[in-house]
Amino acid sequence: MDFQYASEHDEFRESLRRFLSDQSPLARVREVAEGGSHDPRLWRRLCVDLEVPGLHIAARYGGTGGSLVVSTVAFEELGRALTPAPLLSTTLAVEAVMRMGDEEQRSRLLPDLLAGRRIGSLAAARPSATNAPTVLGEGVGRRIVLTGECSPVLHGCVADLFVVPAGLNGEVIPCVVAADDPGVSVVRLPSFDSTRPVATVRFAQSPAEGLTAGTPDDFERVLDVSRILLAAEMLGGAEACLALAVGYAKSRHQFDRPIGSFQAVKHACADMMIEIDATRAVVMYAAMCADDPTELRIAGPLVKAQAADTFLQCAGAAFQIHGGIAFTWEHDLHLYFRRAQTSAALFGGSAQNRSLVADRAGL
Repeated sequence: MDFQYASEHDEFRESLRRFLSDQSPLARVREVAEGGSHDPRLWRRLCVDLEVPGLHIAARYGGTGGSLVVSTVAFEELGRALTPAPLLSTTLAVEAVMRMGDEEQRSRLLPDLLAGRRIGSLAAARPSATNAPTVLGEGVGRRIVLTGECSPVLHGCVADLFVVPAGLNGEVIPCVVAADDPGVSVVRLPSFDSTRPVATVRFAQSPAEGLTAGTPDDFERVLDVSRILLAAEMLGGAEACLALAVGYAKSRHQFDRPIGSFQAVKHACADMMIEIDATRAVVMYAAMCADDPTELRIAGPLVKAQAADTFLQCAGAAFQIHGGIAFTWEHDLHLYFRRAQTSAALFGGSAQNRSLVADRAGL
């Protein structure tokens, strides 16, 4: 397998990086985070001009017909810039509809999500689809009534549509429910990561539409693709931490020399780079084998565990290299450190995902 990006991937990466640097610098990220929502103008441009949510979705539904590799390139840059937009939540909802919905549901639901006219959220952050859901459903086929709550839900306060895993007759059935449907209430939660708001979504006899065209294995694949996209985002965040650390090590002088010339600082940066290179390889591999269900079962949780450990290590090492200044709220490293902590917990922590790899491999 060739672990090199094609020239069009590199060109797309550079184009998106320039766009985010111009339209969403970290000063703007802080401003949006303080407002507690997202940047609507940036969101529309990412959906309409760059078509990011539909990069790996078929053109007949409003996507671009690309591969998951292209999407991971995009999410790596989004993670590097800490982009204040509900792209992860919407893309995961799109993935669930694409894999679990029937043709009529795909044709009806996907175009609005991909064009940014509706914001979606996959209300699932558990390690596995087999975990008992906290939302129970009643009904037959598509017509389902939901009772219970989901938490935490990414960008739940601004989402127009939720894909909710509900327990129904001993099975877990993903259900689509609109934020303005009867019985749906959303309560904003305090988030350790201010750049990614979360909420609790409650259902009180809320009408929903079941996505029943898929199987339990299909829903597991939805979660595995979610892990890959989240891992790509964490890879970008780790790269940003390394860049901040190297830049500071070059400019900060101690004993009349840059601190980057000290062996301990060199080793810390080298260790960060080694972990980033390893994570990049497994992200590429996971994205390349996403169409192979057997490989995806192993690569999905494996890449999530690797990327989480790398992001946490790089954020912590960057803190140490920066010294006392990194502990002030005004420094941008705080944003990456908080994102690393919260992302590591989504879809199971590293230990849970490695345990899932062992179970699936029969170890």
